[in-house]
Amino acid sequence: MREIISYLILATSLMYAQWFDIDQAGITRSYYISYPNDDIGPASLIINMHGFGSNAQEQQLYSEMDQFAHSNNIAVVYPQGFNNSWNVFTYWDASSYDDVQFIRSMIDDISENFNIDLNRVYACGMSNGGYMAYRLACDLSDKITAFGSVTGNFMLQNVNSNDCIVQDREIPIIHFHGTSDAIVNYFPPSFDQSLTVGESIDFWIAYNDLTTEIVESINSNVEIYTYSNEFSPTKFVHYKVYGGNHEWFGSNWAVNWGFNTSEELINFFLQYQLSDFIDNQLEGDINEDSFINIQDIILTINLVLNNQYNILADLNSDETIDVLDIVQLVNIILSN
Repeated sequence: MREIISYLILATSLMYAQWFDIDQAGITRSYYISYPNDDIGPASLIINMHGFGSNAQEQQLYSEMDQFAHSNNIAVVYPQGFNNSWNVFTYWDASSYDDVQFIRSMIDDISENFNIDLNRVYACGMSNGGYMAYRLACDLSDKITAFGSVTGNFMLQNVNSNDCIVQDREIPIIHFHGTSDAIVNYFPPSFDQSLTVGESIDFWIAYNDLTTEIVESINSNVEIYTYSNEFSPTKFVHYKVYGGNHEWFGSNWAVNWGFNTSEELINFFLQYQLSDFIDNQLEGDINEDSFINIQDIILTINLVLNNQYNILADLNSDETIDVLDIVQLVNIILSN
């Protein structure tokens, strides 16, 4: 019965998913995106990255995220790693490509092809993809709001220094991991010098200045650790699964541990939007080049003509890009 359900879910998801290619430094990179069927305004976007040796469509099938995402007006993009891998600074990742720039370019490309709320972009992944989510937390927090790792550890580029270079903002993170994971260690020492779960918690507690720990139990096998402080909504949440293996917990292809990873990722992500952390955007700087000029007007006109959405162009905050935003942008330029 579980296999039948999974096949039905896959068939439904494939109806709304399609491939796109982009040129990244002369190399063709691909992503597979699943967009909600109902047009009810700009959709949030979750970047869901596959594990080592897997691929975009397998991650869509395995995580079953679409069934939870679409009902919340969320698009899910499954990027394809080069050589079925992500460059996360480990000896085993089989990739030397600039995956951070690929993800950055992919977000821009998606916003041109779909009605996306760029204020609500999130990233998560399985195993190697979880490592990549941590890397994006360091290197792409100007584009992505919150991050989730499922059975993937945190790898610093230089293991001898804290070289995680982030924007001047707090970073919400959720991490799912089983204590019996035989592929990516739960307990130190890690096999590849990455930070294990406890070490990652310590790193992000210090970075986000989290001062409170709350521990809750779903059942005898699952504990939820929440780290926060009273002055900020930012949290580091950890689902510790006693006896859990290397799996996307709760999917129809894995063991039922009393929760569903995709559902919990979405619940965590939707608490946050990028404007909660970055509020120094120059009003009217639609292309984010630190200038307000005719290029921003042209970009806004193109958004109107193509019926696309960009939060930076929504100058009157009515969740629609139209002539009123163009007029307001012209007034901003004339007043400078």
